[in-house]
Amino acid sequence: MLIALWAVLGLVFGSFGTVAAYRIPKRESLATPSRSYCPNCSTTIRAAQNIPVVSFLVQRGKCRHCGERISPRYPLTELITAVLFALSAWRFGFSTELFVYPAFFWTLVVLSVIDLEHRLLPNRVVYPLFLIGWAALAIAAFAASEPERLYDALLGMAVFGGFFFLIAFLFPAGMGGGDVKLSFVLGTFLGYAGGIGFVVVGMFLAFLLGGVVGIAIMVMKGGDRKTMVPFGPFLATGAAIATFWGQGLIDLYLDRI
Repeated sequence: MLIALWAVLGLVFGSFGTVAAYRIPKRESLATPSRSYCPNCSTTIRAAQNIPVVSFLVQRGKCRHCGERISPRYPLTELITAVLFALSAWRFGFSTELFVYPAFFWTLVVLSVIDLEHRLLPNRVVYPLFLIGWAALAIAAFAASEPERLYDALLGMAVFGGFFFLIAFLFPAGMGGGDVKLSFVLGTFLGYAGGIGFVVVGMFLAFLLGGVVGIAIMVMKGGDRKTMVPFGPFLATGAAIATFWGQGLIDLYLDRI
């Protein structure tokens, strides 16, 4: 029941995430207009036409007013957010972390969508995520009488963020500033979730996924090693996988050496 409830909440927040990912790069308010609108004809979308995933399917991926095609990234964003919320319920159970980590993943989804479309990880999203994230994790740690987990978070932040900062310092053209800033956030949450092992797993998966997809894009589009591929989504994906299955991957690796 908890997993199902959080999945439904994920669909709702995923719908809001699509609004945030659209408006933030344009520096539009998230509060006004309060209702979603069609980017093509600016018609306000009624509540009955804004049901996550369902409305997209019923309307066959088109705006009911102007007939303009709706990008599939909208229902995909809603579904991915729902899956992440459901997995959070499975991973953390009913605890303080159950409210902290879904918010963390929701923000990662929004950042990933923005990065894919605009090649940008906005400071006005990353900085609050870092500050609010630390405050939320501190509350969670003391609520669980486990303040020592904050040391793991601090170590994770230093390792993940420090490694990416070093790469950006040595190879400025190969790593964006937004990626470096986000890495400090990811290291914090991964360190809190499972210590330095989760941090290493998250870093490895980010590079692995980024490398594989980057090569695939170069092959399909005929690019070269200078082809720009947004790295934020791979950082987010690596962090999510490490959060949920980090210990299993560590155990699998140790069993094979």
